[in-house]
Formats: sequence, C-alpha cells, structure tokens
Amino acid sequence: MLEKEFPKHLEMRITDEKGKPVENPDYKPFLITEILGALVNRYLEYHGFEFVGEKFKKLYDEMTEYVYSKTRKLIVVSPLQNFELKDVNEILISNYRVRELTDWEMQEFISHGYSFGNVFGFGSDFGIIKEKYCVETVVNTPKRHTPPLNQYIEDFITVLRLFKHGNVEHEFILHYPKVWKTFWGMSGASEDRGSILAPQYVLTKEDENSLTLLMKQYLELKYKFPNPIKFAIRWFNKSYRETNPMDRLLDLAIALEVLFGAGDRLDLCIPCFIGSNKEERKELNRNIKKLREIRSSIVHGGFYKVEQEYVETIENIFRCCVLKIMNLLPRLTYENIMKSIREKLLE
Repeated sequence: MLEKEFPKHLEMRITDEKGKPVENPDYKPFLITEILGALVNRYLEYHGFEFVGEKFKKLYDEMTEYVYSKTRKLIVVSPLQNFELKDVNEILISNYRVRELTDWEMQEFISHGYSFGNVFGFGSDFGIIKEKYCVETVVNTPKRHTPPLNQYIEDFITVLRLFKHGNVEHEFILHYPKVWKTFWGMSGASEDRGSILAPQYVLTKEDENSLTLLMKQYLELKYKFPNPIKFAIRWFNKSYRETNPMDRLLDLAIALEVLFGAGDRLDLCIPCFIGSNKEERKELNRNIKKLREIRSSIVHGGFYKVEQEYVETIENIFRCCVLKIMNLLPRLTYENIMKSIREKLLE
C-alpha cells in the first residue's frame, strides 16, 4: 500500500545529476530509509527487540497518519527562566502545559548551546539545573514549511506577566512533530535578553483557573487590540529585558503614556480609571506625579537612583490598567473607554 500510494503524498522532487526532475523516479530508497527505517528505529526505541503486533500497528498507524496528512502538529517547548511550580508537577493553562523538561529535551537544548542556569549539562551527573520547567503547546502547521513559533511562547509569557508580578523569561524554542518524531528544530527568542532580575515567578495550582480565564480572554482579544494597547504591552514586555531599575521604569512610563495617550495628565487619568476610593486615588496620584518627576530628572540630568520597590508599584499600576481595559473591551471600544475617562474628569 505504501509503495503504491506514498509517492502521491510526498512533497519532494527527485532530480538527476544536472538538477532536472526525473520522470517516474524510484521512491523505494527514500521510502525504506526515511519512513520504514524510522518506523523500525522508533519501535526498537519504545519497545525493544520483542515484537508485539498491536504495538507495531499503533506505530504504523501513527506513521501513515503523518505521511498522508497535509498538515502536521508540532510540539513547541521553551524553558521558563526564573520560574518555579509550587507543590504541583504540571499545570494546564488553556492550550498550554507547564511541566518539567524531559532529559531528551534538555539534551537537545544543551547540544544547541543553551545554558541551564550556569550548568552546561543535563541529568544528575551535571549538577543542579535551574530551568527545569518549560511551557509546551501544540501548533498545527503546513508540512511544507514551519512558520515562526516565537509568538506562541511570547503570548504565554505576556499573560503570565499580566497575571501577577515575577520576572519570568524565555530564550530558546524546541519544536518536533507530535505524531511522528523524525526531526526537530531549534530557534531563539526574537530579541536579545538581558540578565534576569529578581524576584522569581512562582505559579501554584490555585492560580490555574484564574490564569486560564485570563489566557483565553487575551487570546480572544489580542487581534482586536488597537495600536495603543499593542504598543503599550510591547513596552511593558521590553521593561523585563532591562538590567537596570531606572531603564525598567522609563519603559513602564512610556507604556502608560502610550496606553492612555494622556502625557502630563496621567496623574489624573489613572486615579480616575482604577482608583476604587478616595484614598486609593490619592495614592495613585502621588505615585504618578513622582513618576513624572523622576522621568524629567532622567531626561534632563541623565540619571536618577530608582528603588526596585517603586518600579514594582508602577508595574502593578500598568497591570491593573490593562486588565481593566481588557474587561471593558467586549462591550466598549478603546476610544469609548478613553472618552469616558475624560468625561469623568470633567464632572
């Protein structure tokens, strides 16, 4: 069956020594080495030398599904840096799974130059590996080419950061077929990463439901976000790649200005938008006025000693603003949200 039908589904051309396509080519060598050979090797890897018909048929069905399918499912895996799961081995977040890396995955990352913490190695023989957790998702792609995969991981990292405080990051991405693992590939993050600042991002089982709801909400809205929200989140994510608290604060200040388009009126807009009572609004007003003063000092003086605690305060203000806008977007446009803030200020 395979010998007869396989060439109809094979996306390749056999050429002669001059590079011209060969008419009625012989596919048997490719069929034997790349498909049937892979089938035998996979069986030996999983089940050893003892032949069991049911086990062989299961692998055979996987192989034929891969050969005849026009698309393929890729498993996409990226180690989570500065990250910890607490009191649980794995968590499911929408179509993402957070789990421990397998030894094989660690070996592949290291063979491509990835350093787990300060350890170049895998398994207990190489000491403690810090980044043992990863995020995994399954992506349906065409067989002919592999699309950029970084965005799938970036979406997950963004939602983690919007969910709560903690400096989580990723760097490398491994991908391989879910059904028929005959190849794998590696790619890096889209932008350079700086040194990761504390604190560690900790996820618990109690976070699973709330984080899943936020992930679903973000993925439904992200393609509808107007430019101010898209670019504000971009600056928010950029702040995590900074190695200096002053630079982080500048990025967050820009993120807030882009989000509201308010410039010097942020100290009025933000308290009006997220302050739930008079005391909260006063505190927000003080923090945003301080942000404006610090930014002015940096612009005119070139430097300002910024405390990490204050950076985290501004980060959380941005987080609260974006989450509230996301909650309002299903029934209000971004323009109407901004208009309602201005009207409230005039009252």
